[in-house]
Amino acid sequence: KNKKSFIEVYNEFGGYKVIDDLMQECKKDHQNDEYHLSEMQKYESLRKFQKESLINVENKDLINKLCKMTLKQLQAYMQYRHKEAFAHINSGEVVEHDLVDELDETIEELNSGEQMGSPLHDAPRLNRKIKGWKDGALYYLILSSGVGKSSIAMEKFVLSLFENKEKAILAINEESVKKWRSLLLATIASKILKKPINREKLYEGNFKPEVLERLHAAKEWAIENGKGLIKTLELKKYRIEDILNRVELYRPLGYNKLIIDTFKPDRSQTELARWEAFSNSAQELHDLIKEDNYNVGTLATVQLKLGKEARYLDLECTGKSMEINEVASVVMMGRLMFSDEYPGEKFELKPYNYKKDEITGEWITEPYKLDPDKKYLILFLSKNRFGSEDEQILYEVNYEINSFKEVAYVKVPRIGGIY
Repeated sequence: KNKKSFIEVYNEFGGYKVIDDLMQECKKDHQNDEYHLSEMQKYESLRKFQKESLINVENKDLINKLCKMTLKQLQAYMQYRHKEAFAHINSGEVVEHDLVDELDETIEELNSGEQMGSPLHDAPRLNRKIKGWKDGALYYLILSSGVGKSSIAMEKFVLSLFENKEKAILAINEESVKKWRSLLLATIASKILKKPINREKLYEGNFKPEVLERLHAAKEWAIENGKGLIKTLELKKYRIEDILNRVELYRPLGYNKLIIDTFKPDRSQTELARWEAFSNSAQELHDLIKEDNYNVGTLATVQLKLGKEARYLDLECTGKSMEINEVASVVMMGRLMFSDEYPGEKFELKPYNYKKDEITGEWITEPYKLDPDKKYLILFLSKNRFGSEDEQILYEVNYEINSFKEVAYVKVPRIGGIY
């Protein structure tokens, strides 16, 4: 009362012109934006440490020291202090053993099947080949764009998490979490409830009562079997550092699996060539998730290099990024069957399955008949530390209902017909 209004005071002090002047000054000095953002993040971190009583705010020397640090220096300092506090638990990164000690325990573990990982959903041939989804191992799924990286990851790996009650982190950077939820509902309806829903219809809306009933049934199954199991990270800006930080954060809470869709070079490593940044990211990821560190079973989907879709897919098909394969335990590469590989064509493939001979008891091969009206995907085990690589696995593909059904083994010739 009896005072000037806010707008009068605002105008007396120059109004919007003052703001505009400041904006123009900031534009001249925009290179400092990153510094100011870093400072805000640093002080926010310090406030959180204070709130949790993790720093002594009455220690003026310590506070001055922390305030003078950059965000990266503060992060490194606090991580060092944390590790130092627990250093007495396992002192040293190198642990010495006698190779022939505890062999009885090794035999017991092998006999009990502990060397097997979590079984993948509806994938008996793949499980047999790669021994399931093991903790501490890095798996790549490499396919061309649009062939079904996310769909295969959802059906074989995400449904495995539901069935085996395992916690996981799902990091997505090319699709939204909304699309992954739609894919989840379609996959559960098709593969679990055996009441498939056409995926294209999902985006058209105005569902018929039958479709709504199936979607709600899929929702109920998901909630009953997967509530709290999968924490989704929707990466607005892809940085491998953000994913690794979340693994460190959630692994003590029982999250022992990680899915990255799609794994690619980290753009923040601008000083490096694309393939070199990719290789560095792969090494950082492996060092964190390997068995003697955080022990996290990891699936990373990767896009097959353009122009590299040959008849026989091997590690060279990753081009200059080939070094990423060095740290992987299993590299799965896939492509759709070419039209000239169907029965009666020039490069006809001969798929087969194994069956036991009733007389001799030996395993023999039995031809599998392909349907020329169906689509098939060939999955190559280009690298497999847990089994053989000489056979490929054939999947009958139905993209409409998001189904990848294992049907046979096949051997694709290494010679002839290379594109």
